[in-house]
Parts: sequence; C-alpha cells; structure tokens
Amino acid sequence: MISTEQIKILYDKYLELIKLEVNIFGVKPTEVRHLIGRLGEFYCALEVSGTLAHTPNQHGFDVICKNGRRISVKTTAQKTGFVPISSKTVHLVDDLMIIQYLDGKFSTVYYGGIKTAVEAARFYEQVGNFELDIAKARKLALTKNTSRV
Repeated sequence: MISTEQIKILYDKYLELIKLEVNIFGVKPTEVRHLIGRLGEFYCALEVSGTLAHTPNQHGFDVICKNGRRISVKTTAQKTGFVPISSKTVHLVDDLMIIQYLDGKFSTVYYGGIKTAVEAARFYEQVGNFELDIAKARKLALTKNTSRV
C-alpha cells in the first residue's frame, strides 16, 4: 500500500513534469491528459486523506477514502465541456471528484455523491456513458455547499 508521503512525492514529481511539458516544450495541458489524470488521483487522495485504488486503472474508482468510500476521479484541463462517467462501472463508485487543471494549479470543481452527479448528467447512447457538463458540476457543488449552511 502506498503511503501519504509517497503520494505527496509522486504528486510533486508529476506536477513538475507537467510544468516542464507545458512551459518548456509548449505542450497544451489538454495534450498531457494521461499525466494530468494520474496527478488528479494523487491530488484527490491527498485532499481526502485517502489512498489509491489497489490496481492501476481499477474499474470504477481511483481513490479509497479513509472511511472506505470509493471515489471516481475525473481530471480535466478543459475550461468547458463534459466529463464522462461510465455507465458500466458507476455502480462500483460512491463519490465523484472532478478536478480542473488551469494555469498550473488544480482545483476541485465537484466532490460529492455519484448518484447526484449522474442525475445531473446526460446519457450519451453512442458510447454508453453519462456526460456531466463542467459548468453544471460547478453549480452542483455550489448547491451542495450552500445547502449545508
């Protein structure tokens, strides 16, 4: 099992690599989505004091929270658009965290129940995925946060 200290080291190294790709080689962040995706998993694990799923590319979820909840992590460098949620593995997930990489920084767009996210998403039949609009996810997060007050 990977420790929090190891996740932090990996996070820092991946972030440095992405910054090199973007700043030195001129690669757009959307072109290094495999690196950003993994970095998002590290970010999520650190944010929730969790750990990575036991198997890379685990079906359905990427991070396990210390309370045992399974989190699917979606990381994007897009400002607008959709994030896909697989209809085939949604039953394996408890929560969804959508992370956005902009201007060299990560921020959480949405962190909450997968059911809430899927209910707000559209179903895209051609690929069999739900698609959650980033703007809609941001609104869900605001609604969730204001309803607690």
